Amino acid sequence: MAESKKKIQSYLGYSWKKLFFELIVVFLGVMAAFLLNNWQIERHEDELEQKYLRDFSQDLNDNITMLKESIKADSNWIARVKPELISIREGTISVDSANALIKKIVFFSRIDFKTGTYKNITNSGKLNIIKNFILRKEIVDYHISISETKFINDYFYKYFNDFVMHFIFSNFSILKGKMNNPEIRKTNYFANVVAGYFSMIQQRKTAYEGLLAKSYKLRDKLPITVGYHSSTKGNN
Repeated sequence: MAESKKKIQSYLGYSWKKLFFELIVVFLGVMAAFLLNNWQIERHEDELEQKYLRDFSQDLNDNITMLKESIKADSNWIARVKPELISIREGTISVDSANALIKKIVFFSRIDFKTGTYKNITNSGKLNIIKNFILRKEIVDYHISISETKFINDYFYKYFNDFVMHFIFSNFSILKGKMNNPEIRKTNYFANVVAGYFSMIQQRKTAYEGLLAKSYKLRDKLPITVGYHSSTKGNN
């Protein structure tokens, strides 16, 4: 009984205020460490988001440059070839014009679109690090459009290999720079090959123009903090 009384007295004599203060200090220390850790994580995510957006901006501007150049080249090609296409339809194309026309369809080019940043962020599963949902959706939609444009290019390339090059190797002397039989220019075979190539160029140009419009739209929605507007806005 006496010993129990002593324990009670010792408890009563303990500084509960001091204990409470120590607990508060420990709690605040844990909370501070937790908040600091969260702040560091958020800061790292913010920095990573800005890095991805800067890289997106660079890819976007590179694509815009290539699209503008390709659209200009395709437009010039269409303007040069259209009169000759009319001559083919009317059956009045000359041998020299036909030879020159074949030389204009013997080449194939396509854009190697910049999509490295998008592949990196999607492959790493970090697409959600872009906090703005609308912007994130615009980026995804833009790269879907790139895939659709690539499909048109791939189809064009297949047509070029399967039909155009087959016609050229069969009917045109690369070394001499002229048709083996000039009369081939009057056939449907010749007309269809040229018309098909012409149609592919038109479709590609239309696809490029649509993608270019989407490129400008996405560029305008990227945060100004990414830092591209001042150097590229005047180059539309």
